[in-house]
Amino acid sequence: MSTNFGYSSELYLIEPQDIINLADASSDLASDVKCDDEIVVLLGNAKTQTPDILVKGRKMAQDALEMHKAYVPVRFVFKSNIATWNILPIFFKQLRQYFKFTNANVYHTSLKHLRELHIERGFRNAENAYDISKRWHISPEERVRKYTELKESLLSKGFDDKKPISIMLCRRCGIKDSVDDGHHRIGICVENDIDRIAIQFKAAGALPRFLQKIGLKILPRQN
Repeated sequence: MSTNFGYSSELYLIEPQDIINLADASSDLASDVKCDDEIVVLLGNAKTQTPDILVKGRKMAQDALEMHKAYVPVRFVFKSNIATWNILPIFFKQLRQYFKFTNANVYHTSLKHLRELHIERGFRNAENAYDISKRWHISPEERVRKYTELKESLLSKGFDDKKPISIMLCRRCGIKDSVDDGHHRIGICVENDIDRIAIQFKAAGALPRFLQKIGLKILPRQN
């Protein structure tokens, strides 16, 4: 039985050293991943301590590092936890949570690049911080306190690799990637000209690759 793979809707600009640090996938696994991009990474699972592995592109990453290039474009692939016949969790968040996992490694990218992908679900700043919904309502005083503490910590200590921006692959309709957690940190970084950030990925399932490509042409941008 063949493995059902999901593919990131975006190419992410990643520091080449992060790619070089990965172990190589086996030849059998690499042949199973059908992807034309030059650098492809298969995500592991933090819970099971399964590391991310490099499907292809080591030479390109090494050449980029030697040429002092800041970033290389990377396609991220994951083994879907949702069977191809089980389409409901793809579209319903409550069901999707049972299949959701976080990858093992952390990667470094440019915030400017990340924002150009239009995968944020909104922009957070001091005025709308933690004003998410009636269900998660907190007082204005508490909102200010939490945002101020986060800002002061980020500006004094720098961006913490242990708290990366979380991006869920194929989050929207099994098609489009979307920032899952970290909108407040993104807002603070934008306002204070912090460009180098750490990211990590989450995933659950995705529509078949050919449907994803069609959907990307018609799905509205988020921002």
